[in-house]
Amino acid sequence: MWKCSPIVDYIFVFMSSASFLKRSYPLLLNPLENLYKQLLLLVMAASSISHGWKYDVFVSFRGEDIRKNFMDHLFNDFKQKGIHAFRDDNELPKGEEISPHLYKSIEESRFLVVIFSKNYAFSSWCLRELVKILECKQTENPKHEVRIIFYDVKPDVVRKQKGRYAEAFRNHEVSNSAEVSKWKEALSMAADLSGFDLQAMTNGYESKFIGCISKDILIKLCDGPLHVGENLVGIDFHFDKLNLSRFVGSDKVNMIGICGISGIGKTTLAKAIYNLMYAHFEGSCFCEDVRKKQDLTQVQMQLIDDIMKTRALKISNVGQGIMVIKKMMSSKPILLVLDDVDHRDQLKALAGSASWFCPGSLIIFTGKDKQLFRSHRVDEIQDMDFLDEDESLKLFSSYAFEDKHLSAHFQELAEKAVMYVQGHPLALIVLGCFLYGKTVGQWVSELERLRRHPNEEIHSVLRLSYDGLNLHQQNILLDIACLFIGENSDFVASILNGCHFFADTNMQVLVDKSLITISSNMSLQMHDLIQAMARAIVREESIMPGIQRRLLISSNVYDISDQNKVARTEAIEVLVLSLEKFSQKVHIDANDFAHMKKLRILKIYQEEKVYEQKHELKDHNVIFSGNLYYLSNELSLFYWHGCPFKYLPSDFYPENIVAIDLSYSNIKKIWTTPKGGFDLDGWTSITAPSGILRNNSIPKDQFIGRCLRSIGGLSCLERLYLDGNNFTILPASLSQLSHLAELYVDGCKELKVLPELPPSVWHIDASDCTSLSEMSGSYKDPFGNRYNYFSNCPKLFKNVTIDSEGSISKTRLSAFLGYLGLHTKNCEFFLQDIDDSDLDIGYHGNSIPEWFTNRSMENHLKVELPSDWRFSKFRGYGTCVVFKCKKPRKFKGYSVNNFDGASMIKEDYYPHIFEEFLKKEVIGIHESYIIWLHYTRSTRRWKEGKNFVTFCFEENNEDVEVKECGARLICDGDLQQDDTNLSMFQDLPTLSQHGGAMSLSGPFGYIDWTW
Repeated sequence: MWKCSPIVDYIFVFMSSASFLKRSYPLLLNPLENLYKQLLLLVMAASSISHGWKYDVFVSFRGEDIRKNFMDHLFNDFKQKGIHAFRDDNELPKGEEISPHLYKSIEESRFLVVIFSKNYAFSSWCLRELVKILECKQTENPKHEVRIIFYDVKPDVVRKQKGRYAEAFRNHEVSNSAEVSKWKEALSMAADLSGFDLQAMTNGYESKFIGCISKDILIKLCDGPLHVGENLVGIDFHFDKLNLSRFVGSDKVNMIGICGISGIGKTTLAKAIYNLMYAHFEGSCFCEDVRKKQDLTQVQMQLIDDIMKTRALKISNVGQGIMVIKKMMSSKPILLVLDDVDHRDQLKALAGSASWFCPGSLIIFTGKDKQLFRSHRVDEIQDMDFLDEDESLKLFSSYAFEDKHLSAHFQELAEKAVMYVQGHPLALIVLGCFLYGKTVGQWVSELERLRRHPNEEIHSVLRLSYDGLNLHQQNILLDIACLFIGENSDFVASILNGCHFFADTNMQVLVDKSLITISSNMSLQMHDLIQAMARAIVREESIMPGIQRRLLISSNVYDISDQNKVARTEAIEVLVLSLEKFSQKVHIDANDFAHMKKLRILKIYQEEKVYEQKHELKDHNVIFSGNLYYLSNELSLFYWHGCPFKYLPSDFYPENIVAIDLSYSNIKKIWTTPKGGFDLDGWTSITAPSGILRNNSIPKDQFIGRCLRSIGGLSCLERLYLDGNNFTILPASLSQLSHLAELYVDGCKELKVLPELPPSVWHIDASDCTSLSEMSGSYKDPFGNRYNYFSNCPKLFKNVTIDSEGSISKTRLSAFLGYLGLHTKNCEFFLQDIDDSDLDIGYHGNSIPEWFTNRSMENHLKVELPSDWRFSKFRGYGTCVVFKCKKPRKFKGYSVNNFDGASMIKEDYYPHIFEEFLKKEVIGIHESYIIWLHYTRSTRRWKEGKNFVTFCFEENNEDVEVKECGARLICDGDLQQDDTNLSMFQDLPTLSQHGGAMSLSGPFGYIDWTW
């Protein structure tokens, strides 16, 4: 620490004689005067530097009370969040006198935490710590902050020394009488401070209590030299993920990147980290908005000035600056943040390599492009997540409302606003400020307007990400926003490659820039705000004559009431038309297609939802006229549901075609080209129009012979749509399609057999195949990447007899499990080394099988953990509940809580297949009980498991009556027992012919079956 006062005193004594010196020794005074000014500037600079705390936190506690439980968890939480805490059992030298070291540690800690437990007052050492802590609290420079925590005693007990505290002081009166009065005063003073009470704040739940303590300290620590903001929401989550404490005292140079779209909070997080961490390094610098800096030499000089605390030499070019940085930065561990970098030249100029810096340094980059950081060899990349619903509502409300207690109207509107923004922090702030002080009516009007037109400030921020893309990437982003959200990413890539957009590379760029995501089932997803921004750009193009490239006609995209005739334009590349009921009729003149020479995507379609009966064209207000003389040969995707024309143009031969869907159409012949016949080479997706198959002039056998026989030779075919047709068989040649990924036969009510399919198939939809009774082959890997739908297939897995009472034999369950590659005689499900997998079975039944060793006649069940409990040996668990729904579709599922109330699962578990099962009411009888068996390997949150867990089924749900429930935990030791005692399916109630549901889901796929 600087000892500035004596220096200043001497300088001022010296300068008080200035007038005499100036008269007598004018030549001497000038250099002395300059020396004075330099010294004074040095002193002022030193006094302005924040106190360099050695520790963030010092905790005074009674070890024998809470060291091995509460304190161990608290210190771990501090460490996870990057809070540097003094810990006496690790940091004091062994064999030395403890008192001086301990007092010094108190003085060197910013936060001084006192935890009062039942036996705290029995320790004279704790009481001396308390006195020292309160003395430090009185000092102004440095300024300590004290936090008082009441663990298992009330403030009044501490304040008045009652109960155990009174007993402790009776002992001290004998052994430490000289200090008693001072200790009593300290206890009374501490108890009067505002504190944290375990029982009052969290009803005794320690994990929540610890979170409150560390969050309070963390927010204060982040309030450093950089202004971060008043409402830091969700920041502790990122601190937990980063585990910042590992960077303090590290023996290597650590380089991390923080990535995300514009406005998601990258800079805010980086500033918060800087404020928390800068005191632990010998030099630090935060270079903000590097992307906007035209002259990188200015940034280089800022970096050198801030870290070396001296005015750098004038840097004339970037190369010279690099040499200066490499020489100066290697001498001491530093913290450097380069905010919003978007080009490799910036990285090369400012932090070209880890070798430039001294070991122990931490270099942080923020930006939108993960690939930029990967190519720069950063050690790890932190993806910025959107805020969850609770965090979003908290942040939004802090800007939108003055009063924390909202009326029901405002509460509902606030939830709608938060849903619109979907966790984007900057958008939440902008929208909250925009709506502040407005009436309920104004809120309703503004939210309706936002649904159609994005907020301009939010749009301009997100537009920065779009403007940073090249032309192909921009086209891909706009195409995805307009028509490919939810589609399989490989399929979309093949469509866009047909447009010569080099989609495989450029889609990855969009992923790296957080503009799109690819979900676990390979579907493309996009944040609603980014989609709104992209569609706003499409709208901007539409009002510029001759420039409109995408024409989207849908009631939820455009209001077309004033332009019910679709205009022709040669610039059109994408035409998307949803067949629905518009406010007015929409006229399409097929002759206009002759002007659309650049058309590469044509999608005229009927919106179809999963599980919806969809095998006929619905009424719509779209009127087709004219003649179809021309279609662009640039098409790579051609969907025309209900096409009214019988023939396609004779010269229509799109060489880049990837997918065609002519469902419900009047087409009699797919097309005849100059090359003749069905030349389908190069296609990756085909939909057989059900209109062809229903046409008497072309019998089914002929079509299968002519079309499907041709398909058998297509090595590149990836998607095959045959839904809604009436054929009874499919050709065995389907097994030759080595690239076939998706097969759709839903609604094929006459189909009886599903043939052997190639192993490349990962998606099968055979819903509503009511005659389907046989499937060749089985799962090679029950937890592989496959998505199979067999909803409402009552004859499937039914090669069994019905007994005299009309019930189906249990061998039907065996058939289903056999198809999955599982067996009923053991616990093979729990032997799989696959996390996040679930097996659900539901049908009529009214008793819990014997396999479930823990049972209850209520809706909740307490299960004691084994005495030798170890998470590493835990394999999963099974649950069973017998219930009755008083109202349809009111089933909610179950929850699992740890002994301290913390949830052991992400959210209440409810199998999605039950929604369909109960919605259709295939079970028929409301008055009968349903049994739901659930087996799971999803155990990630059980790491904190201790003492016991509580299962609760249908909590606070009056619409469901729970008769009884059961559970069983499976550990490694259980799997070593006799198989006969471990059969998961022993003593199951007989499967009912009234209907049921089964589902196996894993991290990469699932299979659903209802009957």
